[in-house]
Amino acid sequence: MMKVLNLHIKVIALLVVACAYFGIPDNTLGQTESLDKLEERAGNAGIEQSVIDDLKAKKEARGLSNQQLANMIEPAVQLAEDNLPANHVLQKALEGLSKGVPDARIVPYINRMTSATRQAAGVVDPWIAKPEVKQIMGGQNEPGGGMRNRLVESSSRAITQNISPENIGQLLSDIGDKSVLSQTTGSNIVSAMDIVSDLPMQDQPELTRSFIVRALKGGFEAGEFQKLPMALNMAQKRSQIPASNIIRGVGNQLQKGVPARDILQKLFDGNVGGGPPGDIPKGMEDNPGKGNRGNNSGNG
Repeated sequence: MMKVLNLHIKVIALLVVACAYFGIPDNTLGQTESLDKLEERAGNAGIEQSVIDDLKAKKEARGLSNQQLANMIEPAVQLAEDNLPANHVLQKALEGLSKGVPDARIVPYINRMTSATRQAAGVVDPWIAKPEVKQIMGGQNEPGGGMRNRLVESSSRAITQNISPENIGQLLSDIGDKSVLSQTTGSNIVSAMDIVSDLPMQDQPELTRSFIVRALKGGFEAGEFQKLPMALNMAQKRSQIPASNIIRGVGNQLQKGVPARDILQKLFDGNVGGGPPGDIPKGMEDNPGKGNRGNNSGNG
């Protein structure tokens, strides 16, 4: 019996030495099967193999262990198995690996995103099940549907950036009003929700909600929503006006019927109110009467 035990000890010792000699991580032998099984689960849950392959390639390039990669993939697989979107989580892991972020920082963020995705679904799914919302979403609102998944993804990004699920729920409630739904489309709503995390929703939730509702009612379409964050950023840099003031001013223009393309052009020019860059548009100044040199009048 002692001889057999000694033989087992020697075999284990030789394996450890061999792993060290050939540069194989000592936990690889025990983890390969678990990664393969996780990969199989991912495929069964509908995650594209190409994404997993990209992650495995990055893992090899970074010299990470199978277990380190599994820690990044597992949360996304669990989301997919629960019929929740998971690709945005995997893409974030891929982005982190590509930029050289340590796995010890990637994994906690992935877990945070996963939790936010579940919270987002808890807000989105009841809203999207409403008959009036179902109608405008054009049948794309079933679990697993494209628009539903995009709404969950965009809402989860906002929640990950400390915007509360309650604020997301209130925004969806505002959008779900018949006066809004009757003047927009499902794709426009999805695009509007995509930019929530780029707006001052955390600090100015009521202003942001009002702005998005006015933009939807004012004719902003998907492509224009996609340009809006960059346009707002450009306007803020060129005019030196706080973002909340710019958003308030744009909301006023929307209410007056100014076309979306004209609003975007003014923002890119840093000329929100029609005056020269750096001038404070009418109605957006902290001290009314200052910074408005007459040439802003009537530009709202």
